[in-house]
This record gives sequence, C-alpha cells and structure tokens, in this order.
Amino acid sequence: MHTARSVRAITHIHTCYSNGEASELDAAISGTVRRLFGAATPAEPWRECFTTVEQLVALLRLPEAEGGCGVVVITDHMNGRSHRLPDALLCAAAAEPGLALGTELYTVDFDVDGTLRTAPEVLLYGTAEPVKGPHGGYYGISQALLDELYATCRAPGSDELWTSKVLDFCADRRLAYALAHPFDGHELSLAAMVEIISRARFVETVNGGFPSESTHFLRALVSLHNLAVGGAKLRAAAAARWPLGAALVQRIQEEHRDLVHPWGGSDAHSHAFARVTVRFRCKSERPNAGDLFAAMLRGSVAEILAARTFTIEGEPGTSLSVLDDVVRIVARNLKRSGTLLLKHPHLVAPVLWHAQREVRWQLGSRARRREEMLRELAQAFPVDALVESMQPGAALVRLAPQVAHEAA
Repeated sequence: MHTARSVRAITHIHTCYSNGEASELDAAISGTVRRLFGAATPAEPWRECFTTVEQLVALLRLPEAEGGCGVVVITDHMNGRSHRLPDALLCAAAAEPGLALGTELYTVDFDVDGTLRTAPEVLLYGTAEPVKGPHGGYYGISQALLDELYATCRAPGSDELWTSKVLDFCADRRLAYALAHPFDGHELSLAAMVEIISRARFVETVNGGFPSESTHFLRALVSLHNLAVGGAKLRAAAAARWPLGAALVQRIQEEHRDLVHPWGGSDAHSHAFARVTVRFRCKSERPNAGDLFAAMLRGSVAEILAARTFTIEGEPGTSLSVLDDVVRIVARNLKRSGTLLLKHPHLVAPVLWHAQREVRWQLGSRARRREEMLRELAQAFPVDALVESMQPGAALVRLAPQVAHEAA
C-alpha cells in the first residue's frame, strides 16, 4: 500500500525564451533602443527574462530543504505574434519527466460594452499523458495543439486568442489550465473580469509578482463563488444594494457551475524561482508533471478540494520585490549590450533612463488600473461584504466540507 507524500511544484515560471515578440514590453523598449542607436543597429531584442532551462532543471535535482522542487512547469509567454515551442525546451522536457512545457497565453475578450479588450492570461498545461516531440515524449503541450488553438480560438477581427473560447477548448479536450493573476494585467471591466474568473476551474490567487491586494480580492471572490455553488444565497438587502454580486451568484447557480480551486504561481523572471509554489500531495514515489496534471483533471473540483491535493505555499509580491526584479532585468540587458554601449558611452545614461522610464510607466499603469479597480470594488462589488452577507447552503458541506469551514 502506498502512503501519501508531497512535493513542491512550480506552476508558473519563465525562461529566456519568453522574450522578443512574445513579450508585450519588447516593442516599446526595443523601439527606444533603435531610436537611440539607429534603425540598423544590430541590437538584440530586449529581454524580460534571462533564466535558462538548465537552471530550472537543476531545481528538480536539489533536496527540498535546499530549494528543490519535484515538478516544474515552464509557462513562457505566447501571443498572436509568437507561439512556437523552442527546440531547447522540447529537448529538456523529453529528458526530464518532472519538467513540463506549458505556456502563458495572451488573450482578449469582449467586455460588457461589446469592446474587445485585453483579458486575463491563461496558463495552459496539457493532459495527463505524454505527448510526442522531436526528442521523444514529454509532458505539456504540443506544437500541433498550439496550432489548433490559434486556428480555432482567435477572437473575431483579432490575431489574439479569445479567452472564453480558450476555456471551452481546455474543457472539451480535458486540458489542465489555470487563469494567471486575473485581477492584474488586463483591461476588462469589473463585471467582465469576475464573470471569466467564475468560469475557470483553477484560478491563480497567489502570484509572486503581484501584490497582496490582488490576492485578498481573488481569495474572497473564490470564497463567494464556492458559497454560491454550495447553494448559499445573498440576503435580500445585500442583493438590492449590490446588484452585480447578486447577478453573479444567480448565474453561478442557474448554470450549475463547478467550484473554483485556488492556485499559486511563482511568475519569477529573474531569481527566487520557488517564491510561490503548489504543494502537491500524491501517492507516487517520484511524481512527474503528468501526475500533477492528472490530479488537476481527476474528478470534480469539490473532490480535489476535499482530498486537499493542492495547497499554496509562499506569499504574493511586494512593491520592493517587483522593483528588485526590474532593476535586475535592466542591469542584465545593459550588461548584455556592453560591446555596443562601449562604442557609444554617451548613450549609456539615455538607454538606462528610457528603459527604466518604460518599465516604470508599465508598472505605474498596472498600479493605477489596480487602484481604479479597487475603488470600483468598494462601491459596486465589495467582495468581503458580499461573502459576509451570504446565507450558507447545506449543499456546500456535502461538496467540500473544508471549503464550507474556510468560507464561514
């Protein structure tokens, strides 16, 4: 008889292949470099990540006490401009059953006003079975699957994937996936955002690159969703005061949606790879990435929660940790362009200034969007107050007893 054991899993992390056209920041910063040095400058694209696959493979061989992990899922960025699986990653995944090749998909969706806007990204993992690759079988996604995804799930009039279609695609093909930091990094309205989150099976509530305010909201929203699935009702006064919350609860119950499972992701781009991990309880002596995906897909979310198969370890990011990442990445890019800068020393300061300005603008834009959303939440969708106003349903205890306890 096998006894249960557990391993740490990194389920959201990037490598040096998550750059160039795959990065939403590349066009702005590379454009600045070309303007400063000239259009013909043989400068390489700006990199948002320098992590090598060898560094991540090394984590699989380290004891947990020294920072090791049992499973690592690479989730490099992909979008309509760049969605090819690098040969080096295919080779590494074929050699290491604990290493899986997933992706973080840039998506768009229609907002409540009918406008197509940037939507939460999707961490696509794959199936429980290995797929064929040029270097042998491996766990994760295949190029054929990506090609099919981009052929069938693009949003109308766009080169980008349609979030709603991607979620349906994953459900139809039984693919393990999670929404990536869905409170941050998109332009959808509050109403559209909570609707997408409530349709997902796994939602990244703790992300190592985003702040505690995002984590607090997402955890509370998952509690609200799961209470509604369990039959809880909003008190009449709360429903009248916050119609957006009442409408969400009603849709969840009318459409018989499943529970949502909270998820955690490192999202490391430079260091501290295991800043946020998922503790995976399993029976296998040496679990591989396929075992992780199988556990995500096995049965209902209620059954997974009841078995406590996954727990999140680690804390969300802070303003200082995000700044630390940015400084490291800027410094590495400048060092990489050392030869070019030595020929043009007078441009060192302008390049550094422009790069930092662009990154600061991006971070500031995120912060402003977050603050705007938090203000709207306080008025139209105060999730903590909504959770407190729910009258518990008996069905939740049958679905997952510990969820009922935590929600209460």
